[in-house]
Amino acid sequence: MAVDLLTLDTERDAPPTRLVAGPGSAAAFERELRPFGARRVLVVASAGALRRTSFLSRIDAPDVRVFTEFSPNPDLDDVLKGCAARDAQQPELIVGIGGGSAMDAAKMIRLLPADRVRARAVLAARAPLRAAARTPLVLIPTTAGTGSEVTQFATVFVDGLKHSLDLAAARATVALVDPVLSHSCPWEVSVSCAFDALAHALESYWSIRSTPRSRELAATAAEGIADVLRRAEGGFSESDRQVLSSLSTTAGQAIDLTRTTVGHAFAYPLTVRFGVPHGLACVLSLSWLFPLSESALADPPACQDPRGAEFVRARLQRMAGFLGADSPRQLGQALRSLITAAGFPDTLGAYGVRGADVPVLFQEAMASSRSSNTPVQVPADAPDYLAAHL
Repeated sequence: MAVDLLTLDTERDAPPTRLVAGPGSAAAFERELRPFGARRVLVVASAGALRRTSFLSRIDAPDVRVFTEFSPNPDLDDVLKGCAARDAQQPELIVGIGGGSAMDAAKMIRLLPADRVRARAVLAARAPLRAAARTPLVLIPTTAGTGSEVTQFATVFVDGLKHSLDLAAARATVALVDPVLSHSCPWEVSVSCAFDALAHALESYWSIRSTPRSRELAATAAEGIADVLRRAEGGFSESDRQVLSSLSTTAGQAIDLTRTTVGHAFAYPLTVRFGVPHGLACVLSLSWLFPLSESALADPPACQDPRGAEFVRARLQRMAGFLGADSPRQLGQALRSLITAAGFPDTLGAYGVRGADVPVLFQEAMASSRSSNTPVQVPADAPDYLAAHL
């Protein structure tokens, strides 16, 4: 029987995303959709995003269907339901509206086969994509944080474990980034998204894969986001949200070049197992990872970056400056100060993590491919350190 699949190799030359950004960008929605001439449109969106926006009524197509059946941090079963809806409709255009979960779900629905076994094979890079994986994709973020609108990867959870689809084919065709769409986000969501963008910028900046260009993007994002967080005082102004919207996309462009590091890998089980909002989980993880890494550099073999320990120390020093700290040893406290200023506890124990949980967290994190992108090897005694500082 013929299999309706497209080899992964043919997707390496996917064109870059057309980015339309800034206040009022959402007004360009109809204009950006018109060239596709799509008669069948599948909208992947959170129910909240649809309530807060008018995009659905502005799609001029005879067959518009909506898929909202996914949870925050969507799992594969959610995505497969969307894939089944896609196969039933055969859309000529897919539109993703919402936060990172909605945009990642839209990317996955565009690319994965609806069969669970085949979908898992694609996620494991053992099988090619669907032949219809080139269906145009328009992404519209309604939060400022994930940067998913400009990255070539998407995250899905399979049996509680995070899997990433990292392919040029996952890039959006068009991204509309309008800060006005984030104005209705509650504080807790907004600040966690800002933390996520800050973590993207910091992790990209020290990544083994960093380049002068990625560090330029990451530095701009980290300094600007940290400045907004330091003076937020429990709320973001409209101008703050405009800055965060722009810089979260900048941080997304940085991680698109470098990927994240083990800090994100530690954050995933904190979210899945303990319900810690993703962005907050990332910053909590970095608050102990950075100081521990700085100390570990005293042992030269701990450096995994081919550019050497001094190069990594210089990156840590610059990151301290981004956060208003004098030295890398103060990075942890600087991040914890941002967390408490936002009204959150700054210890893992406050979220229910106990000493017995730490080995499992480390096991899951170190199994992630992100650990190999980290410039300093996580010390063998790190679980004991973390357990003693819960």
